[in-house]
Amino acid sequence: MMPWWFWILLWTVLVLATLVFLALCGLYLYRRFMAMFTELTEAGDALALPPGEPLTEEVAGGSRPAAGAAGLFRSREDARAEYDGGKLARRRARRQRRVAGKRARGQAQRVRDLYPRDVDL
Repeated sequence: MMPWWFWILLWTVLVLATLVFLALCGLYLYRRFMAMFTELTEAGDALALPPGEPLTEEVAGGSRPAAGAAGLFRSREDARAEYDGGKLARRRARRQRRVAGKRARGQAQRVRDLYPRDVDL
């Protein structure tokens, strides 16, 4: 049987070893977090818009206004007309890419692609 002071010494060493281990894990996680935060900041700075430039997205050769608060207060008719116009522009761009790709590969074209129903636009 071991003396009582050995048990106190053993548990003290175990508790101190656990605290040192947890401190080292915390330091490791802190450094990793700071490195990730630095990279995130650099990426945000690289993607940031210059001051005064409006937030627009280029879609199929045109631009559309940013969604959000500005989009909430538009009339329904304006929003629907803009949506339909953008939808038609995206369909046309997709059709043109499909025709150009098939022409480049020497494949047969679909008649619907060459003579679409929405030719009046």
